[in-house]
Amino acid sequence: MNNTRSPLFKQFYPEDLIVLGVSPLILFGLVYFTSLTQSPDYTKIITPAVSLLVLTFFVIYQRSTPNRTVKFLRSYLHIPFYGIIFSAFQEYIHKLNPTDYDSLLLKADLSVFGFDITRVLEPLVNKPLTELLTLSYFSYYVLPTLTFVLLYFAKDPASLLKARNYLLAIIIGWYGALVFYLALPAAGPDIAFPEHYTVPLTGLSPLTNMYLENLGKYLRESFVRNTFPSMHFGIILITNYFAFRFKRKYFLFCTLPLGTLLAIATVYLRQHYLIDLVGSLPVAALSIYLANRIIRKTA
Repeated sequence: MNNTRSPLFKQFYPEDLIVLGVSPLILFGLVYFTSLTQSPDYTKIITPAVSLLVLTFFVIYQRSTPNRTVKFLRSYLHIPFYGIIFSAFQEYIHKLNPTDYDSLLLKADLSVFGFDITRVLEPLVNKPLTELLTLSYFSYYVLPTLTFVLLYFAKDPASLLKARNYLLAIIIGWYGALVFYLALPAAGPDIAFPEHYTVPLTGLSPLTNMYLENLGKYLRESFVRNTFPSMHFGIILITNYFAFRFKRKYFLFCTLPLGTLLAIATVYLRQHYLIDLVGSLPVAALSIYLANRIIRKTA
């Protein structure tokens, strides 16, 4: 373990540097593009701005206290904060690049694989399967938190380092993917090509149907462009790697089955092209490699 850390790394973790370096730029973009509208609504800036201040406070304050709860929050808050800063970025991504590349991604699927997986799966659509795969798809919003908590609170002297290693990997993946979303914005098959589908996606429970309905409405009315690469799949790949490495039973009975179902769900629910899943493989692999390397050098 290398303890000769630079002054900057003594003050901040590498994951802090990524988030606190990129987030103000995204927030500045939100302020700038909001100011260009005829009736600027600056209220949309409040949540990401306040969240960034709270995160910064915990990052700085934790250095002066041994409190374990503060230390946990200092790292954990990066996970929900990404969702907030991601939404802020999506507010103006179409102003930076107004072209959607759904046709290109669909052509890539047809060229590489010879078929459109979302249409191949349409004859299999049924309520029980939709229910199961929707729940699996939603696990993306739960597994990062669950995995971080299990690693952090493990009875292991290196638990904090393992949890931070995982956190750094998903942060590299999440924030690195923003570059692709800007270069290749795409809405996804269900939004870009609704004419391709005749069978509606409905589950067994009212809750699932409400989620699917609200998801579709949100995607149609917003400018969310986060198709390539699929970070739903990318984050699950990273999660499975660290679960396999540090929590083998958790991997076998939770992340592996859920991850497999989630991969299927991304195309079954018409949220991604198959090429999106392929694109997430090198992103996940590079994120893991860089996180492992950085942690070894800075721990």
